Amino acid sequence: MSETILNPNESLAIIQKVVNSTRQDYHVQRKFYILWGILIAVASFSQFAIEKNMLSVPKYYPWIFFPGIGLILSIYWGYAGKKTSLSYYNHFVLTMWFTLYIAMGISLFISLYNQISPFPFILLCVGIGTSISGFLMKNRLFILCGLIFGMGAIYCLFLPFQQQLLLNGACMIIGNVMPNLIYYHV
Repeated sequence: MSETILNPNESLAIIQKVVNSTRQDYHVQRKFYILWGILIAVASFSQFAIEKNMLSVPKYYPWIFFPGIGLILSIYWGYAGKKTSLSYYNHFVLTMWFTLYIAMGISLFISLYNQISPFPFILLCVGIGTSISGFLMKNRLFILCGLIFGMGAIYCLFLPFQQQLLLNGACMIIGNVMPNLIYYHV
């Protein structure tokens, strides 16, 4: 197998092609980010309303109902989008988020078992995924949003549970929904 030596312009062109392909692949996946950001924010705000006796349903209902909708839509959209082959970026991002979802599930179990809030751990996991996605796309907005999630995770440690619900919902809208809507128009 012979090796071809590329000049700097050819190397940069290949790198730019990969970055552009990554950005195009992202536009297919952004609906998942928007969906989950909205659903988790609504679940957080709903549980806050339940905690403040504004709604009279069991506390755990929002965390079954809204993620259930997200799971159904994600599976449907995932199967509907399977007509195209996965690029390396898509495969990496799906694997990364799947791994982070497992970490969030384990964090949730540990938190509930120890009767502590899961929100610092969830915000940290989402922040890691958002930052890595930003680094892959070379997008400073997503890197910044990952840092916002990280700061939110730290700030949660100093807030009572009810305020953590509001912070979690706000972080999902500011760090997940808004940048995906903004980036779509850029």
